[in-house]
Amino acid sequence: MIHTNRYEYQKEYYIKNKDRIKKYSIQNKDKKKAYLKEWNLKNKDKAKAAKLKRNYNLTLDQYNKMLSDQNGCCKVCSVKFDMLITSLGPNVDHCHKTNKVRGLLCINCNTALGKLKDDTKIMQKLIKYIKEHNE
Repeated sequence: MIHTNRYEYQKEYYIKNKDRIKKYSIQNKDKKKAYLKEWNLKNKDKAKAAKLKRNYNLTLDQYNKMLSDQNGCCKVCSVKFDMLITSLGPNVDHCHKTNKVRGLLCINCNTALGKLKDDTKIMQKLIKYIKEHNE
């Protein structure tokens, strides 16, 4: 059969070879996972740059400038980031509606914003609640 475009050929090939492709994919899943893990360890900067670009449309230079502008600290609570411990490093905070990056936050501030769904009314109620019960 003559194909007018590559997509048609790929679709037909997949339909004819579905079982073989699935079997091959399952067999190589662990190999691929191990290879990617090793590659990420050897190419930390490249892996980080790719993740920043993919998730936040942010370059490594832009990220490093933000980190420098914030003096290596959380933009909200000013805790100093520990770059050697992943869980204490900076989290890229962004608006989930617009995808606009707002800054680098510690895990606690970023998680708090996420749990409160960026709702300033709830945040104000929490502030009022703490003030009322802070004796």
